Amino acid sequence: MVRLHYLDNLRWMCILVLFPLHAAFVFCSGWYGYYVLSDYTSTAAHCLAVVVEPWIMPVLFSIAGISTKFALQKRTPQIYLKERVTKLLVPFLAGLVFICPVIAYYAQKFHNGYTGSFFGAFVQFFSSVQNVQGTNGITGGFSADHLWFILFLFIISVLALGVILLLQRQERLHVNFGNVRLPVLCLLFIPVWILNIAGINVAGYSFVSYFAIFLIGYYLFSMDTVLARLEKYWAGLLAAWIVLIILVMWMYGIMLGHSEVFWGSSPVYVLTGWTGVLALLGAGRHLLDVSNNFTAYLGAAAYPVYIIHEAILVAIAYYVVMLAIPPALQYLAIVIFSVLLTFACYEILRRIPVVRALFGIAGPEKKPA
Repeated sequence: MVRLHYLDNLRWMCILVLFPLHAAFVFCSGWYGYYVLSDYTSTAAHCLAVVVEPWIMPVLFSIAGISTKFALQKRTPQIYLKERVTKLLVPFLAGLVFICPVIAYYAQKFHNGYTGSFFGAFVQFFSSVQNVQGTNGITGGFSADHLWFILFLFIISVLALGVILLLQRQERLHVNFGNVRLPVLCLLFIPVWILNIAGINVAGYSFVSYFAIFLIGYYLFSMDTVLARLEKYWAGLLAAWIVLIILVMWMYGIMLGHSEVFWGSSPVYVLTGWTGVLALLGAGRHLLDVSNNFTAYLGAAAYPVYIIHEAILVAIAYYVVMLAIPPALQYLAIVIFSVLLTFACYEILRRIPVVRALFGIAGPEKKPA
C-alpha cells in the first residue's frame, strides 16, 4: 500500500501551527481565558485564533478517520483496538499525570498567586477532580487541557469501529462514496453544524461533530476519487476559504476587537472550518505529497510534541509576560523558545525506552501510524 505522505505532512504542520496559536491565546485577554495572560491585549492575536480554530481540529479528526481506513485494511479489529490503547489511552494517562500538572502549577501561580511547591500544586490538581468545570484548567484545577483531543480520539476510534463493523455486516448496503460530487462534499458542513448542539463542546465543535468528521474521513476522504476531486479544485477551494475568513472577520467585527460571537453555534464558523478542511486536503495532495528526512523526522515527532508542547509553552509564557519588552517580542519569545525546548525535550524522551512508550513515540525501526 502506498503511503500518502501529504497526510503525514498535513498532520505535523497542524501540530506546529499550535505553537503560534496557543501563544496567541496569551494575548487574547477579554476574548479567551488562558493559563497565563499578558497585560497586552492584541487584536492581531485574536485574529490569528479566529483564522486557525475553525479548521485545525476538524483536519486532524479527518486525517484520523482516513488513517483508520488504511489501518483496518492491514490489521484485525482486535489488533487495531490494542494499538488504540497503546497509542492513545496510555499517552493520555501519562500526559494527565506528567504534563497537565505542570500546566496547572503555572496557572495557579498566575491566576491565584500560588507560592507553594510543585508537589503541592500537583496534589491540588488531582484533589480538584471532584469539582471539574469547563474553565477549571485555566486557573489550575483538574483538567485534561489539550489532551482532550487524544481522549476524544480514543473514544471515537472505539465507537467508530463498532459502527464500521456493524455496517460491514449489512450486505444490502452498497453505497459508492467515490461518486460523491464537490457540492455534496461542501454541504456536509450542515450536518456537522447541526450536530454541534449535542454533547460536550471543545474548540468550537461537539464530540458528536468530531465523531461525524471522523466517519466522513473514513468513508469519503479515504476514497482516491474523492481526494482527486478535491485536488482538482484545490485552488478554488483555497480562494473560497480565504474569502470566508475575510467575510467572517468583517461580519463579526473581529478585526476591531469586538466581542467573541464566532463559535460552533454559528453556521459561518463551521462553513469556514469545513471549507478549510476541503481546501487543505486538496492542496495537500497537490503540493505536499513529498517525503524526505526532514518530513520523516517531523512526522515521527508530531504526536509526542503535541503531548508535551503546551506545558512548556505555558511555563515559558509565565516568565516572558513579566519582562518589560514590547508585546511582539514577548510573542516571538514564547513561540521560538517553546518550539526549541519542546523539540529538545522530545529528543531526550525518545532515547528512553520506557518513557518513549508512555508518550507515544515510535521506536527507531517504526514509522508513525
